[in-house]
Amino acid sequence: MKRFRIVGLCLAAIFALTAIVATGASAETPPEVGRCLKKAAPAKWKDGGCKTPSKPGEEKFEWYPAFIGGVPNENPKPIKLKYKAAFKAGTLIQLETVGGEKIIAHGQTSTGEVTGEKTNIGTNIDFTGVEAFEQECESTKPKGSGKGDVKVNDLNGRIDWEKQVGEQKKWKVANLFVPKPPATNFTEFECASVPIVVRGEVMNNVTAGAMKLTATVKFAATKGKQKPEKFSTDPAGTKRVLESNKFGGTFEQAGQTLTTIQTNEEKLEIGLME
Repeated sequence: MKRFRIVGLCLAAIFALTAIVATGASAETPPEVGRCLKKAAPAKWKDGGCKTPSKPGEEKFEWYPAFIGGVPNENPKPIKLKYKAAFKAGTLIQLETVGGEKIIAHGQTSTGEVTGEKTNIGTNIDFTGVEAFEQECESTKPKGSGKGDVKVNDLNGRIDWEKQVGEQKKWKVANLFVPKPPATNFTEFECASVPIVVRGEVMNNVTAGAMKLTATVKFAATKGKQKPEKFSTDPAGTKRVLESNKFGGTFEQAGQTLTTIQTNEEKLEIGLME
């Protein structure tokens, strides 16, 4: 098996935007980020995930969108929107092309922030112990700190429906990451003097319908194919995937495998209900 180990890929996984919220009294439609907090009656929701409407005597929770009109919602208390992430020890960090070439890393850290009702940004994305062709790799754009270090450009994230099957409170949500302009690539780096470029888009499923302080964020791929590769709201035929090349040659589809532990400043949720 070829060892085209790519570290740049994990890039997106980092800010997986795991804890975010959902429903309610904003101009946005679900899924959206927010907080499901306890509130004395009258309250719209029975459960702490704001998924089950309350009946008389069951009013316990209310939904508070993270943003209203593009401005952070300070009600009922100021909201904290930043998070940090690090790879889960003992798990695989890998970028694999459909042709079987792989690039691996042995460590990863990042930071991020919720920036809107459905948006987030990943920053300070750093992969360590990056290897390909049995050699250490080093990023050139953005510049790395030395051998084995590959940095990734800031990434803009956006959540939307990934699967709409059955009851709405059971629908699945995914997050999409793309390079933040003016950057057009995720990263550029060299391994044993071989230049490699990673570009495109990458998606991962995210936890929804539950308030989370800490969450496991996974980017899953098999034989170079990411899962998922599109939103349910995308036109037929859409493929949101990563691509990598070497020596300036033809780009090839690639998939990222990465598991991170994301820790938010406070509990947030991705809400599912109107």
